[in-house]
Amino acid sequence: MRKTIVFLLIAFLMWSCKTETRYTTASAEIDHVKALIADYDAGRWDAWKGHYADTAKIYHNSTESSSAEDVSKVLARNLEAMSSYGFQDKDRFFEMVIDDEGDKWVNFWGTWEGTIAENNQKLEIPVHITVQFTGEKIVEEHAFYNMSELAMALMALEETKEEESMEDSEE
Repeated sequence: MRKTIVFLLIAFLMWSCKTETRYTTASAEIDHVKALIADYDAGRWDAWKGHYADTAKIYHNSTESSSAEDVSKVLARNLEAMSSYGFQDKDRFFEMVIDDEGDKWVNFWGTWEGTIAENNQKLEIPVHITVQFTGEKIVEEHAFYNMSELAMALMALEETKEEESMEDSEE
């Protein structure tokens, strides 16, 4: 009887010490997000959209969701004025967290860098993206970045073009 109690006590202690991995910096989901970013950097929009479930909800600087199709069109349109763009290789950070509901979320922090084609102005924008996985597909994404620097640079470029146009028409 004594051996049984000792055995049960040891088994209980070992079971109670078992911890579930809820945080990691290496996982298949992280590799999936790295591939997503590589597809974005290369402008492979069909491959980029393929990372998402058909019903994925994507929130970029918004509380209203969009589809992967709609977001890809907006991203591609925003990049039309750029001669180059992409996420810097340095200072990228990825982590995966399993929340209390058992959902897998991958977080990414990095710096987006782009060059405006017309005037070679370089921009750097910090970005945070968090995505939720179900199986091998992204079902929800939240991304936060400040587009005001890019918007102001493009508006200044347009103003310069308008001024030059007006000067040419006065001559």
